[in-house]
Amino acid sequence: MKVRSFSFEEILGEILKEGLFWAALGRPSEVMPFLRGKLLNNGYSESTKRELADLLRELEIFYNRVACCGRIEERHMKALKSFQRDIIAVISFEKA
Repeated sequence: MKVRSFSFEEILGEILKEGLFWAALGRPSEVMPFLRGKLLNNGYSESTKRELADLLRELEIFYNRVACCGRIEERHMKALKSFQRDIIAVISFEKA
């Protein structure tokens, strides 16, 4: 049996979606400690860490807005994809 491996981008997308799910249930900060731990303690440069920290603050604000709404809408999914692209872009720039 062949086991499929998942890319960082795919895993990040799933974690961000899980955060959206928890936000809609009224727990907007549920995945934030995990994301902060994985992204900010990964040996990146200080400037990359600052950019990631800013993005994570914006993401938490976004999750709080979703929590106030109490449901997930198409616009939330689009915004989530944007966060995913931004995080990947910052990390990719670091590796370049």
